[in-house]
Amino acid sequence: MRYILPNFLSLRQYSLSINNTSVDNRPARCPHCGVSGLWCHGPYERKSDRENRLGDSLNPILIQRYYCPTCEKTCSALPECIPPLRWYLWEVQQNILLLAILGHSAYAIAQETAPSYKTIKRWLSRFYEQFLLHKDTLANYFNELGRTSGITEFWGACFEKFSLASAMRLCHVSGVSIP
Repeated sequence: MRYILPNFLSLRQYSLSINNTSVDNRPARCPHCGVSGLWCHGPYERKSDRENRLGDSLNPILIQRYYCPTCEKTCSALPECIPPLRWYLWEVQQNILLLAILGHSAYAIAQETAPSYKTIKRWLSRFYEQFLLHKDTLANYFNELGRTSGITEFWGACFEKFSLASAMRLCHVSGVSIP
């Protein structure tokens, strides 16, 4: 299970916090059983920086794992900018969603960006499939989002308030599946 660390909107910001030993990003409670007192269980490496070239790359990004002595399960603490089980950052997905909202086809978007056409189609179909679920969840936090009609107006209003990474973290915290 993953715990998403709020307010880490860039890989550079997260990398600086990992190197700062005074910052403790430990979850307050185990996401499995709810007991406090998680132990550090060592990091694993993730290659999330797909933007910078080899010399400037922030890879590998260290993702800290924690162990619960009560339920004997582990959890990872991902920064808000890195989606679980995805290669590309939320920022890349937000740009693709914005292009789709502006009326670009998946094929046209694939010509302008790094992810493949199939990846873009899969992402967009998941956003369309889960639109009502995400809208209802985020409208609980921001009432004015509930007054939007349609996916274009909704995500446009969302992106004026916060990033896709923040929106997906709020959905995750609420127990809603994130694409």
